[in-house]
Amino acid sequence: MAINSDNIKNAASGNRWNSQVNEAALQYLTERHCATQWRDFLGVLGEELVAQMSPAGAREFMARMGTRFAQRFDLGPCGSLAELERAIAQVWLEVDWGWTGIEDNGDALVIRHHCAPLRTAFGESSDAWSSAFLQGAYQHWFRTLGSSDALQVSQQSAVDATGSVEFRFGR
Repeated sequence: MAINSDNIKNAASGNRWNSQVNEAALQYLTERHCATQWRDFLGVLGEELVAQMSPAGAREFMARMGTRFAQRFDLGPCGSLAELERAIAQVWLEVDWGWTGIEDNGDALVIRHHCAPLRTAFGESSDAWSSAFLQGAYQHWFRTLGSSDALQVSQQSAVDATGSVEFRFGR
């Protein structure tokens, strides 16, 4: 659904007003989550990645990129889960990549990343591999804070329409 004044007018005139306005707002925000001059370039880059390698290879490549990205951002001392969550969320907010929430569920940490621009940048077909970028970044940050090699970040949900995805850090 392309956003234009007719869509907004039609949304306001029907009984499905809230639903249509919410859908229009989500589409508007999603389209602007990746700068226009980069959207087509990144889209064809993603297409070429999967044309040249398997989806597993593309995930591995994106995880390595996520690690390299995370190496640029020192989280500083994180003495508690709340400090870790704030430090990581601040990195993502500074680069306009959404934010993160982390909670301890007893046997693992649950990492919820919200509003990542990956789907907007690479297209919906990239969901199977592009989120590995986030996975690689989180894995690197946990390693630099002294986590064991036995603990891994694993993706637990698909990327949704808002760019949100859930990971698990544990055994």
